Amino acid sequence: LLRERTADWPKPLHLVDPSEDADGADKRAAFAAADVALAASGTVSLELAAADTPMVIAYDMAWLTRQILRRMLRVDTVTLVNLDSETRAVPEFLDENCRPDLIAPSLLQVLAAPDAQREAARLTMDRLGRGGPAPGLLAARAVLDGLAENGEGPSR
Repeated sequence: LLRERTADWPKPLHLVDPSEDADGADKRAAFAAADVALAASGTVSLELAAADTPMVIAYDMAWLTRQILRRMLRVDTVTLVNLDSETRAVPEFLDENCRPDLIAPSLLQVLAAPDAQREAARLTMDRLGRGGPAPGLLAARAVLDGLAENGEGPSR
């Protein structure tokens, strides 16, 4: 459907099909090549930050889900880059604010002035251990350390 709806766009659109990109290389290349991204909230914000791609987050949900989450959330942002960097550099358009008339100008603003967001992304990646041991290795060490503390397994 997306290919069909974008067939007559003035600029070619490169779509990455996850079923054809098992190792994620095409997705990472697309992120790195992008000047700005419009993304749903979640892990993708960290992937975009790792690629140094400025972004705007937009996400809507069902009314009932919205009501429940509003009562549960204790933070003023849901974007992982904002949370980790302790900034609000990544604009968010959530729920009733997830509207094209609000999102489009924000994309243009981020495109024109991406520096604050790039700094927040760099800080986030540094805090998450960029250049250090692989995340899987860190997770395995944390599990082993937790088991060792409880006397349930070997220590490192």
